[in-house]
Amino acid sequence: MAKSRNQRKKSVADARVQYSLAMRVVMHFSIFIVAGTFFGIINQFLADPFGSVKENLMTFFRSSAPFLIALVCLMPVFVRDTLTLSNRVAGPIHNMRNTIRSLSNGETDVRPLKFRKGDFWNDLPDSFNKMVETLRNSQPVSTDTAASAKSQAAPNKELVEV
Repeated sequence: MAKSRNQRKKSVADARVQYSLAMRVVMHFSIFIVAGTFFGIINQFLADPFGSVKENLMTFFRSSAPFLIALVCLMPVFVRDTLTLSNRVAGPIHNMRNTIRSLSNGETDVRPLKFRKGDFWNDLPDSFNKMVETLRNSQPVSTDTAASAKSQAAPNKELVEV
């Protein structure tokens, strides 16, 4: 299936934000695995309190190792999904930030802001674009433009007076 033109080319729009979220997922997932292992071992010792430590650990790992390996293998899937989902948040904000920077640098030929289908905050571009248009329309005329308008209006005024 061909990718639509509207699809993001990168899964990371704002590395600082998105990698922070990804690291948080890795941390929580790791804590989950460690806690699950800890409580599984305790459960194994409670199930066979008179067995040796080695036997209980071997029994636990024999029964739980496939599950623990599956969890470790799933971690990259969770991280990738977090990056993809967070791109729907970070991407629009990244685009808005770039547009704001362009406008604040005095660029006047800025394309209207538009988010992709599936991005969060789909109501923001309309409000933002209206705000930009209002600001453009309410900007005072610069002194160069005012002087030029006066010089062009002066000959017309003279013609009317004569």
